[in-house]
Amino acid sequence: MIIAVFARRLRPGVSVEQFVTAWAPDGGEPYPAGAEVALDPADDRRILTVIQFNGGMSAFRAAIPRLIHPESRARLAELVESTELEGVYETVDVAP
Repeated sequence: MIIAVFARRLRPGVSVEQFVTAWAPDGGEPYPAGAEVALDPADDRRILTVIQFNGGMSAFRAAIPRLIHPESRARLAELVESTELEGVYETVDVAP
């Protein structure tokens, strides 16, 4: 499984609902991964997005055009002040 994590700081006055609307891809195609959005209870401008892709790195790379839409990226640029963390991680089996 691949996990992508983004910690962002929203511009003043931007709501989590505005962020989710801007982030969501256009059209009716289902999103090819699970996604969670969390808001920092101590700072409502800090937002965390966690994407869980059920597959390995090669399948993830092949799915990137369906995961990251250029129109979403442009919409987010208007709402996000900064990105504090951006990373893609592959889970590892640590069971004995």
